Amino acid sequence: MIKKHLFLIVCLALVFSLAFGCCTMRPAEADASPTPEASPEASPETTPDATTEPTATPEASPEPTPEATEGPAIYTNPLTGEATSTDYSGQRPVAVMVENNRIIGGPVIPMFGINEADILYEMEVEKITRCMAVYMDISDVGQICPVRSARTYFVSAALAYDAIYVHRGYSAEGLDRADYMLAEHFTSDNVDLGEGNSYNIDSYPNTGEHSMCTSGELLTEHFETAGVQTQHESGSWDYGLLFAEDAAPTDGQTANTVRIVFPEMKITSFTYSAEQGGYIGNNWDQEWTDGNTGTAGAFQNVLVLDSPTQIGIDAKWHSSIVTYDHEGSGYFCNGGYCEPITWSRGGLDEPFRYYRQDGSELELGVGRTYVAFISTAYGGVTFG
Repeated sequence: MIKKHLFLIVCLALVFSLAFGCCTMRPAEADASPTPEASPEASPETTPDATTEPTATPEASPEPTPEATEGPAIYTNPLTGEATSTDYSGQRPVAVMVENNRIIGGPVIPMFGINEADILYEMEVEKITRCMAVYMDISDVGQICPVRSARTYFVSAALAYDAIYVHRGYSAEGLDRADYMLAEHFTSDNVDLGEGNSYNIDSYPNTGEHSMCTSGELLTEHFETAGVQTQHESGSWDYGLLFAEDAAPTDGQTANTVRIVFPEMKITSFTYSAEQGGYIGNNWDQEWTDGNTGTAGAFQNVLVLDSPTQIGIDAKWHSSIVTYDHEGSGYFCNGGYCEPITWSRGGLDEPFRYYRQDGSELELGVGRTYVAFISTAYGGVTFG
């Protein structure tokens, strides 16, 4: 009996010790196992991998990239030196012939679209002058008129820019054969205005040849439908032009006024306006305004180039002006000052180049340029 009681006591003690041992083991096991707060592996929000992985793709990045915040790339208009958001490096300019005349015994014929020209040429034709407006981008130009016929020296000047050439008719008689030069050097980029790309205005109903107009919109549509090549074949073009923000030749002579005398005493003059930032023209004894706006546009640069000239070379009283394979003298005006320069041009596929008296290349002022070809034998230029 006593043995039986001892056996029960031993069993109870063993059970009690095992139970007590299990209870005392649990806290130790809990301490050996870290809590989620203490474990870096248990918190995705605090791991470097979890924060960098979403930013590996643009969609998950909350911050814009540097390219998105810098805006569009800045390019330069190669005819004016002005900053632009459009890349014109491969685009061909457009050159349009514009009449500069007055009705005999009547008013001056308004000229439309000249204020938007990057470069405006004026040269002798018969006993008056004619202009050629050169646009780097014609798409937004409004009405352009009166559009008139081509002359060989204007065609030559357009070739210096590899420009699309727009005109209405051409000289094809005597010694001035613009049709020959057009046929030899232009193909689909010779745009002789007609139905679909021009219209007539009735301001001067008795002078129909002075009433033909076009526009940037019409020409842009025509270029597309007619397959006109609007890009340079070489991918780019050397226009021979350099620009500087401050190009005024202050070491030259004062040129607040510029008076240009063409053959047959057609006179164009300019007055420098600091307020308008350039030279304001006077044409046919009145301010040279654009018919689209009724205002006169400022030219930052005035180039007057002396060139061998003949007038009345045939029965049509055509002129002959040398515009290539020549080196000549001239003047550059900017900011109310002018200086003597030289100009040169090789073949028809080469640009005009301009040099200062020390032989360095001339830098034009940023902005629009007026170019006159004159002959000191028949006219000239004075400054004041």
